[in-house]
Amino acid sequence: MGGKITIALAGLGSRGKDTYAQAVKKFPEKMEIVAIADIDPDKVKEVAEEFHIPQERCFVSAEDLIAQDKLADVMFITTQDQQHVRQAIPALRKGYHLLLEKPISPDLDECRELVKVAKECDRQVIVCHVLRYTPIYSKVKEVIDSGVAGDIVSVMSIENVGYWHQAHSFVRGNWRNSNTTSPMILLM
Repeated sequence: MGGKITIALAGLGSRGKDTYAQAVKKFPEKMEIVAIADIDPDKVKEVAEEFHIPQERCFVSAEDLIAQDKLADVMFITTQDQQHVRQAIPALRKGYHLLLEKPISPDLDECRELVKVAKECDRQVIVCHVLRYTPIYSKVKEVIDSGVAGDIVSVMSIENVGYWHQAHSFVRGNWRNSNTTSPMILLM
């Protein structure tokens, strides 16, 4: 992939619309969103206006987007957990490289199948762990690398879930039912 990378964005929730799309805005000379998909028509309309996506490149689902001829170099899949693999495999077969929101899948066999298809298609799959480059972890890495704290032999990183996040996401929200989504441990 030389020049500007084109992106098809499937899923316009918090990660897709508010995190990855906003990151794309910071590097307009390097990447551009050229197609979008979401089941919420209001989000599709909002993102289409913000990123100047023509109507013919706006889709009502990731599946509808993937059914088209290949529209971009890369697809960002930021849909619900249980959808990731069933959307990623056909996207790989279409020729997309993937940025895949974590978790890949709560099912080990699905994870293995995704790896197999990615190798067969000679495509890259990047699984995004959104906290990796946040300011706090970047600073911790900087301090460790500086040697000011001596020789570090072990680091324990715990993300405590605040009561508001627990109530919103894991009691009432999208991750409230382990039969339809991944367990909390895969999401942190």
